[in-house]
Amino acid sequence: ADSRSEVLAQQSVAALVPTEDGSFWHAVVQGLVAKEAISGLVRELALQAQLLARDTDQWLLRLERESLNQPGSRDRLASALQAAGHAVQLVVEVGRVSDSPARRNAQAAAERQLAAEKIIFEDPFVQTMLRDFGAKIVPGSIKQG
Repeated sequence: ADSRSEVLAQQSVAALVPTEDGSFWHAVVQGLVAKEAISGLVRELALQAQLLARDTDQWLLRLERESLNQPGSRDRLASALQAAGHAVQLVVEVGRVSDSPARRNAQAAAERQLAAEKIIFEDPFVQTMLRDFGAKIVPGSIKQG
């Protein structure tokens, strides 16, 4: 039987369909976030968007939520991108997203959670406590470090 976290991790993995542009976009957005070049709704726009296509002067992004597709947020994201060396016009459409920085971050977190749980469950001391003393591990109680 799969644990709850394994099921959640499998669901997040299924929800993410990695693309080459997605890898590029994830790196760009992580850089903007790390430098605190974007925040609030602009940050959310970047994290939730999928980069569908890019050429020298225009990038096509897709969002699932129309509410994030605001002119001011798009302009601020374009300005942050320009400051980071990407002088492009952003075109944003609304539709299904399969590869976004947020989805990649969620998948990575789910994988770290599974790894943390595996370490605990495979620990010899924990195995002894479970087997010999009837100990139980409370579902959801294992947190990644």
